[in-house]
Amino acid sequence: MGTPIGIVDWVEKNEKMDDLLNQEETLTTHSMDHGFEAEVTKISSDKESFVLKVWNKSSKPDVSFQFHLLNTLSERGLSVSKPVGWGINPNDDKVLLTTFDGMPVHKVNEKKVIDIAKILSRIHQIHVEELGDIHLPKYDFNDYFFPGVREHDDLNSALISLVQIIQIQQDCIIHGDFHVGNIVEENDRYTVIDWTNGQLGDSRYDFAWSLTLQKIYISERYAHVFRSAYLLENDIEQKELEVFEALACLRWILLNRNGGVPKRSNTIEMVKDLITNNSFLRELEFRDIPIKKNIRGGGGMNLEAVFEQFPILTSEHFVLKKIEELHLDEVFEIYNNDKVFEYCGIIPKHNKDTVKNMIGHFARDYNKKSRVKWGIFANAEPNRLLGIIEAVDFNQKVNIVTIGYFLVEANWGQGIATEAVKILLDFLFMDVNVNRIQAEVMPQNETSKKVLLKNGFIKEGALRQATLWAGKGIIDIEIYSILKEDY
Repeated sequence: MGTPIGIVDWVEKNEKMDDLLNQEETLTTHSMDHGFEAEVTKISSDKESFVLKVWNKSSKPDVSFQFHLLNTLSERGLSVSKPVGWGINPNDDKVLLTTFDGMPVHKVNEKKVIDIAKILSRIHQIHVEELGDIHLPKYDFNDYFFPGVREHDDLNSALISLVQIIQIQQDCIIHGDFHVGNIVEENDRYTVIDWTNGQLGDSRYDFAWSLTLQKIYISERYAHVFRSAYLLENDIEQKELEVFEALACLRWILLNRNGGVPKRSNTIEMVKDLITNNSFLRELEFRDIPIKKNIRGGGGMNLEAVFEQFPILTSEHFVLKKIEELHLDEVFEIYNNDKVFEYCGIIPKHNKDTVKNMIGHFARDYNKKSRVKWGIFANAEPNRLLGIIEAVDFNQKVNIVTIGYFLVEANWGQGIATEAVKILLDFLFMDVNVNRIQAEVMPQNETSKKVLLKNGFIKEGALRQATLWAGKGIIDIEIYSILKEDY
């Protein structure tokens, strides 16, 4: 009986294949984890290793196209496996042999996520003309990525309405299924494998699908790092991205119904979060993803949206997320500056150890469900704290929340507080179902009042000698508010 490569009728191959066939008796084979579409075997000589992929399941892709596409991409320096040959085995299954470029990525960190985002960016920036004679296939978006969706009324109606909002483009090469499971690593080099879905398509969808899978299976934190690194090199409007993330979520639900996605204990909960945080999906109902109906609309304040797990809030430019000890220097820069708290009821802290302990108190207050402090970060620099914004006094009986904010002095006057407040308003009104949001401001604090007015707050009036603030004594206070009906 021959080796796995010796029994294949090779339709196209390069010189490397001839070398392997000549040393066939010395080759060793090793079983690898199989995918949903094919079986995979590692084949090794005494010098190098290769991957043999056999499509012996329901999927019957154009392997000849993959062979030529990989050859062209590798010649242009992209991080893809080099093809060795393709052919047909005695069972009439198509096979593809490529170089073995490492092992699956089992652990991620920020550097890996950023490097992987740059690889996807490079793929999307290739001009089709660079591919020479390669004829990239072009498929109908709905039929290709949502096969059988017409059998699911809830998904089909959502898909139709979303596609009407956005103009699907087919102007660049896309991988079609770019995620960590289709990337291998070796010596800090990452290689993109499994180009079964390579085609002319919409880079915005390709990115959104990858981003959505990271949110579901890796973490919100690393998904934001990936998002920021990619968007530094590719301009996507926030509304467009949200539409494509909604489409990606629909595709995941469809694949889940067909048994085609992995699931862990918290996977469905992660998908629920994606749905409730997406303005195009939050009002929809999916029979297999039950959403608590008090999250939006009528009813009272939904504290679960705040305190079930720490909420990460995003916009096109900024992300509001948990403040951790690694942000100590920036937090100290804020609390050590008397000018920051000139008009606040907070006494500055000039001891770094005291501020370090305060960061622990942020978590304590959150666990007590009394206060949430978000760090304000730019998407472009996800670990540099720009300021702090908070929500306190969650009064469920009256459905009121009070907010406050302060920035590192170097970031004043750049519109950061204005956008951070806007992000928080959307979350509190739309996800937490708050009816009234208010802020208390000293009359002299003109800058803070401008931030509120730009976000639709109205000045309700001044209370004379009505409040006792730490370090300030009894003071006058102005009340600003915005109601959900105003928003």
